[in-house]
Amino acid sequence: MTETASPLPSIRRVVVFGHTGFIGKRVLARVAANHPDVETVGLSLSDIDLTDPASTQAIAKHLTPDTAVVMSAAIKRQLGDSPDIYLQNTAMLVNFANLITNNPVRRVVYLSSAAVYGEDIENLSITEASPINCRTYYGLSKHTAEWMLNKVADGENNVSIGHVRPATIYGPGDLGTAYGPSGFLNKTMADEEITLWGDGSELREFLYIDDVAAMLARYVFLDHHGPVNLVSGNSYTFQDSLEAIAKATGKTPDVNSRERSKDKVDNKFDNTLLRQLMPDLSFTSLEDGVRLMYDATQS
Repeated sequence: MTETASPLPSIRRVVVFGHTGFIGKRVLARVAANHPDVETVGLSLSDIDLTDPASTQAIAKHLTPDTAVVMSAAIKRQLGDSPDIYLQNTAMLVNFANLITNNPVRRVVYLSSAAVYGEDIENLSITEASPINCRTYYGLSKHTAEWMLNKVADGENNVSIGHVRPATIYGPGDLGTAYGPSGFLNKTMADEEITLWGDGSELREFLYIDDVAAMLARYVFLDHHGPVNLVSGNSYTFQDSLEAIAKATGKTPDVNSRERSKDKVDNKFDNTLLRQLMPDLSFTSLEDGVRLMYDATQS
């Protein structure tokens, strides 16, 4: 069955939680550029501490029935995958859920993750109907948040809540050491050794940050409820990342191959639903994305 979503012309304000972050700042800028007639509001830790319920009331004035919210605030997985960080991320969502329950909005877009499917589980056709199989505290926190926000939607008949599940995101401004294009490029530029597990031939999805921002800036104005995989449908290997980096930089990455500590697992995603919602959405190839990321470091 083909799924569609009607536009929400009633949205007069878009609020981005986490607007100073890697993703949030680009989404806020894209919405402002695409919709100059819509008010944009960015909120981050300096404005509100979502782990503290007492601090939420200061920003309640921004949440009205003609408001759409993009929830991208979270503690990054690069800071650790532990029960304590799970509890902090969950506390943020509890307070956020209470905030929008007491101050109803028209639309909520929650930035979830493909980690809810389990990163170390072989699956060559991951769809939104694939089983949830969280293997990390990070993935579990995302799934918990999705469930919690769905309960908010059950109690608020006029709120539309969409959960966006992206694959691994990379691009300029990602300063992390994640195992993938951004981390590999950062190490190459710093003349540091890259540890490659096995031969690096396992398949993964890597999404360029501007493609993610473009999708979210459009999705926030669609009346779609439930999960949607933010994926191109094209998988690459970690070796592909290294080759793209070598081509962009003219430097051969210093790689130390080590024996796998886990079984080799391939992941491929099906983006049929996303294509139905946004048939004209385009994606940047890994080679072009890595080149753009490298070029940004030279400017």
